[in-house]
Amino acid sequence: MKFDLTNKNTEELLERQKVLCEELPAETRDAMTTEEIEERADELEAIKAELEARQAAAEEEARQAEQVARMKGEPIIKNQEERQMFDVKTPEYREMWLRNQQGNLTPEERATWTTATTNAIPTMVADKFFEKMVKLAPMLSEITLLRVAVSLKFVAEGTRNTATEKHTENSAMDAAEDTTVSVTLQGFEFMKVIQISRTAALMSIDAFEDWLVEMLAGDIARAIDNYIINDSSNGIVKLTFTTSGTGKNEIVNTQGYTYDDVVDLIALLPAAYDAEAKFLTHKATLYGEIAKIKDSAGNPIFVPDTVNGIGGRIMGFPVVLDDNLAKAKKALYLGKWTDVVGNLQEDIHVDRDESAGFTSNSIMYRGIAVFDSKPAKGDAIVRLQCTTA
Repeated sequence: MKFDLTNKNTEELLERQKVLCEELPAETRDAMTTEEIEERADELEAIKAELEARQAAAEEEARQAEQVARMKGEPIIKNQEERQMFDVKTPEYREMWLRNQQGNLTPEERATWTTATTNAIPTMVADKFFEKMVKLAPMLSEITLLRVAVSLKFVAEGTRNTATEKHTENSAMDAAEDTTVSVTLQGFEFMKVIQISRTAALMSIDAFEDWLVEMLAGDIARAIDNYIINDSSNGIVKLTFTTSGTGKNEIVNTQGYTYDDVVDLIALLPAAYDAEAKFLTHKATLYGEIAKIKDSAGNPIFVPDTVNGIGGRIMGFPVVLDDNLAKAKKALYLGKWTDVVGNLQEDIHVDRDESAGFTSNSIMYRGIAVFDSKPAKGDAIVRLQCTTA
């Protein structure tokens, strides 16, 4: 009789083997037919053969991995425990990495760690850093954010030829004259250095991880957010804005804003972007200026989000608040922010140094992330601002 064991993991097979090998009570054994006894023996033999085949496959895989490691001059990891220790995705690696950052490895562990790893950040810790960054940097949640480990060129849709011809059956049809736009993203370093007493070594692993993420990810995220908005070359505020002509994308008021100013701003954004468009402004501008504007019926044009307590909507469009926008000139932007493209080329990398804090009995930690961003399409963003602060 054939037994399909391919859908069983090794632990399940071992457990079944253990059950089959147990001696049955006399009354149960006497009640079994010859066919049932033979089937039991056949299943046991099949499990034994399957386990032996899996063991042979694992040994062959280890042999090949060892051969590749020798060719590359890398350390040879021979058992499963060591593999888990040096696999960045495992809890074992996370624990070793955090203990190393605390300075809590034994001499034997430190020697093995130094030889066999590149101090790559554990996947679990990297994900916590990323979640924290997105939470604290408003624009990281709004733009198209890639995580590609090289400089890249991102291609986006440009001008669309919406005039579709009626097709005559069996006749040739020319391709639409659509265009594309592209942005080339490099990699710029964003760095944060923090110092803490050596008592960091006394923290629990989870508490130390939370502290490291809070201190490093927070400030790096804010620096990246500021870059997205204010960079002198690639920042949103550095786009070319004009108040006249066919490319008009800005409205300027010499005094405070009026209802008509906001309506005119909305009118400037092409309708194709409306479904994903959001306002972007500083909190002081929103509550000190925009929230006070009312329509002719006396209704405020801003409706706050009373559930989440952050942002709200201006005339139906969601509002993103970001303190990296300057309060001067009370700028109010409306745009499809997914047309701003960013690439986190390298997740936060953490380095530790004891020598810098030798005289103060402290440890220095340095976090570095590599990032770049750029608006792909200038017509997807319009602006309203005052000429005076």
